[in-house]
Amino acid sequence: MKLIVNVNELNLEAYLESGADGFFLPLKDYATDYFVTFTKKEILETRKKYPDTLLYVVMNEMIFNHDIEDVTQILKELDSCQFDGVVFYDFALYEIQKKSHLSIPLIYHGTHLLTNKEVPDFLFKKGVSSCVLSHEITLDEIKEIVKSPMPFFITLVGLLPAGVSRRKLLSYFYQRKNQEKQEKTFLKESSTQIPLIAHETEKSTSFLYGKRLNLAAYFPLLSKIVAYGILRQDDLEKEEFLQVLSLYKNEKDPQKQSEKTAELIGRNTGFLMRKTIFKVKK
Repeated sequence: MKLIVNVNELNLEAYLESGADGFFLPLKDYATDYFVTFTKKEILETRKKYPDTLLYVVMNEMIFNHDIEDVTQILKELDSCQFDGVVFYDFALYEIQKKSHLSIPLIYHGTHLLTNKEVPDFLFKKGVSSCVLSHEITLDEIKEIVKSPMPFFITLVGLLPAGVSRRKLLSYFYQRKNQEKQEKTFLKESSTQIPLIAHETEKSTSFLYGKRLNLAAYFPLLSKIVAYGILRQDDLEKEEFLQVLSLYKNEKDPQKQSEKTAELIGRNTGFLMRKTIFKVKK
């Protein structure tokens, strides 16, 4: 399994030395669910600086009609600079890629929507290169989905998306309170008291679970069946995140790997062993 990391800066040497095989780079104005995004200029300069490193540009925002011209130009530039892929949510990017005859690989990240094998089977036939597995599926469901012919990404470490609104909810909230808007707002879901972190961009408000995912306990198995593992830095300090990354890459003893990462970021395995999606019986 190759380790793909999402980080909060573009000086990548320390992350490469700690074991990163590649990077997710969220594009400013076109990425949601990330605390830090980067401008097109910064991302293009990063490709020049790291020509042999796996670099994926994240564009998982909804695309509107007034965005199409700009998105088309961005995809053409990413294609010409030979980025390793674009992570997308809105199928407008798929249509633009096809109509513009671009070769840059597309990676579908449906957040909560990739929950069965039929979806990647269909997308593979349409030319999508790979997919990011949804966070709400179990280990048994993952084993079935990865039988599809395309490679997959799975989030191993990070604050997982709980939901998104295309409205600027934090701005409205603080405006009504007559208070200065905070960059991040900490909340609790009313019925379950699950902690959430609300984060607003120019286009949307995203909600992330406040309890960090850590699948180190299942990494030996997942690394054999899934091609790429994603580690998100989110709000972790750089040195702490580098320790976690190094443990995933270099610790060969599974028990020590699990215990040491748990000491740093906890043991939350999300929905991996808790079924949440039930199909109607035939």
